[in-house]
Amino acid sequence: MMQLREVRLVGTGVKDAVVTFAAGANVITGDSDTGKSYMLRCIDFVLGADEMTKTIDEAKLYERVLVEFKNNDGDFLTLERHLSGGDVAVYHTPIDERDGAAETVNWKRKGRSTAPDVTSIIFSFCGMKEAALRTNKDGAVQRLSIRTMLPVFLIDEISIQAEQSPIFGEKGYDETPRKRMFSFILTGKDDTGIISQERREITQAELKAKLGLIDSLLEPIEKRLLEQEKELSEEDVSTIDRVDTTIERLSAALTENNGERVKLRTERLEAIGRQQHAEGQIVAIDELIKRYRLLEQRYTSDLDRLDFVSEGAHFFKGLQKSHCPLCDQPLGPEHAEHFKEEAVRSVYEAAQAEAAKIHGHRTDLALAMENLQSGRQQWIAGRDDAASKLTRIDRRVSRELTPRLQETKARLDELIQRRLELEGIKSDADQATALRDKRIEFEKALGETTGSAPKKWASIEPSSLHQLCMEVESVLKSWGWPDTVRVEFDEGKAFDIKVDGKARQSHGKGYRAILHAAFSIAILQYCVKNGTPHPGFLVIDSPLTPFKKTEKRTQSDTIDPGIEERFWNSLLSIDPRHQIVVLENKEPSGAVASSVNYI
Repeated sequence: MMQLREVRLVGTGVKDAVVTFAAGANVITGDSDTGKSYMLRCIDFVLGADEMTKTIDEAKLYERVLVEFKNNDGDFLTLERHLSGGDVAVYHTPIDERDGAAETVNWKRKGRSTAPDVTSIIFSFCGMKEAALRTNKDGAVQRLSIRTMLPVFLIDEISIQAEQSPIFGEKGYDETPRKRMFSFILTGKDDTGIISQERREITQAELKAKLGLIDSLLEPIEKRLLEQEKELSEEDVSTIDRVDTTIERLSAALTENNGERVKLRTERLEAIGRQQHAEGQIVAIDELIKRYRLLEQRYTSDLDRLDFVSEGAHFFKGLQKSHCPLCDQPLGPEHAEHFKEEAVRSVYEAAQAEAAKIHGHRTDLALAMENLQSGRQQWIAGRDDAASKLTRIDRRVSRELTPRLQETKARLDELIQRRLELEGIKSDADQATALRDKRIEFEKALGETTGSAPKKWASIEPSSLHQLCMEVESVLKSWGWPDTVRVEFDEGKAFDIKVDGKARQSHGKGYRAILHAAFSIAILQYCVKNGTPHPGFLVIDSPLTPFKKTEKRTQSDTIDPGIEERFWNSLLSIDPRHQIVVLENKEPSGAVASSVNYI
């Protein structure tokens, strides 16, 4: 909830006009036409009135009106509006601390707008939820606005003495929303969820459209199911399970086949590597053997030459004229020294030694060639073994794994296709079942919405009304009514209280006004006590003087002076949680004036 803290008029070149308020009782007195009612109209205007309905000469120089509120959490809210009309500026600060950074909101929403307006700001600030109220007997609903609640917290001098219900406020407003507002503040329950006649017709159209859509969806599904009726049996699920089991087994076989192929591929690469390595070694050995054979031929040639030298030295003495076998010069007397016995023997021995050396090399060469030939045979055997393994691997892949893979894939493709077909059948069956269930649900809902709209609505909770009437009785007793006073609420056409069996509108203006005030104060006390929705403050204009100076008064129009005195005295015991602002021509006693916020 919230309370008023200040109303301020501002203008250019004129001093601000300020009225401040406190928690509990506030009293503003003065003669007629001194601006008391104008202040009430300022509050009304800031809270979204179409226009400023009251003007006074003293306010001609002012341009804007500001109203400051404070809620139970200690937060402040200031609303500002130009007196000529327009939207409302919102400050979440006291009036004196506003810095110009205002949020502008609509003074009321139009159509289906969801933009912020005065109602949404006020409701949020005072802790009230957004609510929906029924507006007619057909169940149409509208949003609750601060304007609908106005009669319970802002009571002008005309409404307070009017014969019509205090809940209805000014004439020209629909009564049903105001009645539902009254129920809302008593119970905290609104009319959200009510289906109106118009809404039922829309709902029926929607349900019929949904039924038509379901029928159009069911038709092809049921046709497919009819064609496959033999397969729509209890074995469908088990058939799908068996297919799934076979698919899993074949998938495992594919995985195993792939594993074997990977293993064989690795072995094949290893065999190719061994084969290529063996062939490389064989080529290298063949090259070595070829070179060794050339070396052997060289050794043989050298031995033949040495044999020739040795034999030549033996037969050298028998030669007459010849060439020297050593220098190939014609032999003459000067070569005689070459044919001496010692020289010949030396040549022979040297040739024999060289031949022996070459024979040793030939022996080593023969052994090396033998080793190479042995190694060559080993590499040939390794190459042939690798080639044989490659042949076996290729044969197994081509004759076993590949055909098995192709067969498994083909079988798997068939099973997957079958699985899809069975799943399609099962899906169609499930979808058909779901659609039939939905059709039954929609047909049931359509049957429930068929028929005329209800004409009777539940009344306000009797316990809440009884508790409110007890609050009114308590207020009246504090004002001098006897302890036996009994208050009832008439939910009929009057929609008003009856005191000791007499309707409020049956009294004169004076008593109508004081009973209206008692009713409104009781509503505030009830809402605070029960935590039900209420703005939190109450402004009452002229509860004791509901007359113009020129109006004639009858005895039935005036109230007992004792009631007036007790009315003023009751303000001394107002709970600070209840803020009541009384605008009156009459003045309270000095004791009362000094104990309340008296202006």
